Amino acid sequence: KRVQLKIIFLKIGEINTIGEQFHADVYIQARWREPKLDNCQHLTDLNLSEYWNPLLIIQNLVDHTKRKKWQELSFNSRGHAFIVECRRIKGHFSETLELAEFPFDHQSLNVVVTSELSQEKLQIVEDDEDISSINVSCFVDEQEWSLFDLVECISTVTTKQFSPKRNIRFPCLQLGCYAARRSGFFVWNVILIMAFISTSCFTTFAVKPSLPQNRLQLSITLMLTTKVFKLIVINNLPKISYNTRLDRYILFCIVFNFIVTVWHAFISRFGYDLDLQESMDNWAFLTLVLFYVLFLAIFSLIVTITVSYTLFTFYLFFFF
Repeated sequence: KRVQLKIIFLKIGEINTIGEQFHADVYIQARWREPKLDNCQHLTDLNLSEYWNPLLIIQNLVDHTKRKKWQELSFNSRGHAFIVECRRIKGHFSETLELAEFPFDHQSLNVVVTSELSQEKLQIVEDDEDISSINVSCFVDEQEWSLFDLVECISTVTTKQFSPKRNIRFPCLQLGCYAARRSGFFVWNVILIMAFISTSCFTTFAVKPSLPQNRLQLSITLMLTTKVFKLIVINNLPKISYNTRLDRYILFCIVFNFIVTVWHAFISRFGYDLDLQESMDNWAFLTLVLFYVLFLAIFSLIVTITVSYTLFTFYLFFFF
């Protein structure tokens, strides 16, 4: 049997990156044909619970503060009967976040609807008459995220293994909206500060190469400071098994400061020839400056291209 779904995101609340969940107030409508009630508009005292039901469940609902369900009977222009099951849910929904591009990422916030009936008995599809929608104006987390006025429905199948020889497939429909993270906070408070700290390591070259102990003291202090910023970023993310774009940026800064520290230790071995030592130190300074500037340019270019390409493909998919 075919069940058609639509969703209205009445309100999107806080998006919890660390907990990988979001808060939402949603209205979900499911409708399906009931031939036994065709042309029965005159009947008023009907118990719709006695008729076939798809046994729908919200798979990724974590908890709820409001949950209401009711059924209605509707007819189209030809007198065909449809049972309409409506749900109003307010609560937290789990969502696996893709954080490889953090903090320049965008996330799909899905409400996953499935059934206790197998795929052979039921098909869940997007409603082709009633369009799903989202209320962008009531977005709570607007300071950190930008919410798109678009809703996407994706049909999938979930498999449950009841025994080694018995796998049952269940229909599933993901009803989702999209949010893009506002990266300004991390750009100004992490990336820019890290750039200042990393470029500060060039000031250690102002100390004479013949005083490596002073150079090393300054370099190690700067390297430990970058480590502190790494811990700040970790506290803003769930425990994931891969590095985000911000992680890679900070790791580069740590490695760069380490290279500068190693150089200061290395150049001290040429104290027997001060002219050679000074010449090597000057060339190392210029090389490191060019290398770091090149890295910043490539990093900025990659971020710009990635964000632009993501937005382009996103709008291309929905509008064309």
